[in-house]
Amino acid sequence: MPQNRNISVPPKTMTWAKASPIIAVAGIFDLLRMFFEMFWFFGPALAAAYCTSSVNSAIGTTVTATAGKIVATGCVTVAGVTGAALSEMTTVFGIIMAMAVGFLGWLTVGIIIIMSNSRIFKEEAGHAMWFALSLLISEVPFIGTLPGLTGITWKMYRTQIKKDKENMKKYEKQLVEMNEQEGIENAVY
Repeated sequence: MPQNRNISVPPKTMTWAKASPIIAVAGIFDLLRMFFEMFWFFGPALAAAYCTSSVNSAIGTTVTATAGKIVATGCVTVAGVTGAALSEMTTVFGIIMAMAVGFLGWLTVGIIIIMSNSRIFKEEAGHAMWFALSLLISEVPFIGTLPGLTGITWKMYRTQIKKDKENMKKYEKQLVEMNEQEGIENAVY
């Protein structure tokens, strides 16, 4: 009589399709953090773009027209001079905002990972240290322009996906071996 063996449940697997939205959220927070890290540049650039758009729409012209080009030149000049004069304040503001956005992004991505895929920290002890390193990278001024949260989140998922594929291959191999054994046992009886 054949033995009634319980086939274990296949191992859980992580895929890039499941990981991509979380990596995208990390990327958005990294881009926001980079924007604020470089606020000494992007602040005046946004001010120039806003000034050009507002004045050109008020006088009824576009940047393609001569009057619009003159307005754009004036706005860029004023924004550049004002940005240089206020660079100490905009730099400090940008760094503080970058640190706040970096911490918020780290918390958000961490909570999303814990709620959707806590195995990433349980199965690989080093991932918690890597994730803590991403906070350190995002909180250090000027080094925070590196996409630490995105890179480390991607690295953690890449490692998990690779291990899950290996585990699935082992499971499939064991399943085939078990089915072959049952086939031999059935042939004997």
